[in-house]
Amino acid sequence: MGEPREPLPVFLSDAAEAALVQLRPGELDAVEKLVERLAVFPRLGIPVPGGTDPEVDDYTARTEPASGSGDRISVVYRYHEAMSSVFVTWITAGP
Repeated sequence: MGEPREPLPVFLSDAAEAALVQLRPGELDAVEKLVERLAVFPRLGIPVPGGTDPEVDDYTARTEPASGSGDRISVVYRYHEAMSSVFVTWITAGP
């Protein structure tokens, strides 16, 4: 994935923060690891078409199976290249 880069700031929406507190410890750990990777590789996820802002790219990414539950968590986020930041909009847990 290239040379190591300086991590970008990652911001969470109110909805994403609310979802984090509902996760079990293994799920929370899986999300934290994914978010750390997104800070370095913001285009890691699958592009979501249909965005309205040409300067912002929307993505969805899934965690590795969480320890304990085996569930994978979906993280929906936006990468704003001009602002050099990642904004997590949704976090959804499920099988």
